[in-house]
Amino acid sequence: MALVVKKGKALALHVGNLKIAMCACAAVFFAAVLPAAPEVKPVEWENVDPAHYLAGRMASAGYLRGKVVCLDYRDYGDKSGVDAMRRLEEVWQTFKMKPFVLIGSHRGTAGAEKIKRIAEGLKLTFPIYKEADIVRTEEQKKTDPEHIGFMYIIGGTGRILYCGTDDRRASGVIASALISMRSPTTVKQWKHYIDHDIKVLPGKAYVEIEEFRKTHPKEAAAYDEVWAKFNEDSDIRRVAKLERIAQQAKDYDFKDANAKRLNLEKVEKAIELSADLKKSENPFVAQEAKNCIADLTWTAAMLKPAAESSTKQGEK
Repeated sequence: MALVVKKGKALALHVGNLKIAMCACAAVFFAAVLPAAPEVKPVEWENVDPAHYLAGRMASAGYLRGKVVCLDYRDYGDKSGVDAMRRLEEVWQTFKMKPFVLIGSHRGTAGAEKIKRIAEGLKLTFPIYKEADIVRTEEQKKTDPEHIGFMYIIGGTGRILYCGTDDRRASGVIASALISMRSPTTVKQWKHYIDHDIKVLPGKAYVEIEEFRKTHPKEAAAYDEVWAKFNEDSDIRRVAKLERIAQQAKDYDFKDANAKRLNLEKVEKAIELSADLKKSENPFVAQEAKNCIADLTWTAAMLKPAAESSTKQGEK
């Protein structure tokens, strides 16, 4: 599965032989997908915790902050869903280095051991939790009471972007959401992310405001007071620096230009120097530091084989 983006042209998302063509313009995406309501309460999570963990990479409700999330409901012990599970793994492999998490919500009777065996047999590496869910409204519960084969795509600010049973269409929504997060093109889009992140991801908000001040200095003046307060807080400045490195790590798998400045030594040093932020008195800084360090630890594990190979060649 590959993601191909060409400026001013269409975005093609390939899942096996599937090609979904859509506009890569972030403004079009926001107009078409995001509701016009000025205030939408972000989703809240249930059962994404160690007690409900079954297989794949571990996650947590706190780790999902600021990320695009695909929540897939199905009986992961039912062989009839094997093809869909494999397609989901392809989606995960394509986007896992981005600010994205795919969570399988097991809705069957099979126990943890069986789900682990099935996940290993199918080589599923995305997180699978028993009955992972969002806190749903009564209307949502009536729409799909069984949940089997149902999917939610939740944007980085906690809004539901898609709900339905078409995993191929969901893949296209994921791609569009990630493009919009990466490259806001309008003042409205910048504010959409900044206003959310100020509350729960101060380091990311710091980075966004810094960039917004460069691209839209007049409009960014509205955040001058926040910017001043952030700069007075050493923990926020430090977690912002950590966030920048974590963003480079998210680009590594896609051969992004920023990734060339990333190496194992830099990643390991960032983890070591930022470890104390996990105990910051500011709970939002502490959670954001944990999230960034988790991403960087994973990146370090991926970089280590290449670093060891380079060292061995140098010794020869």
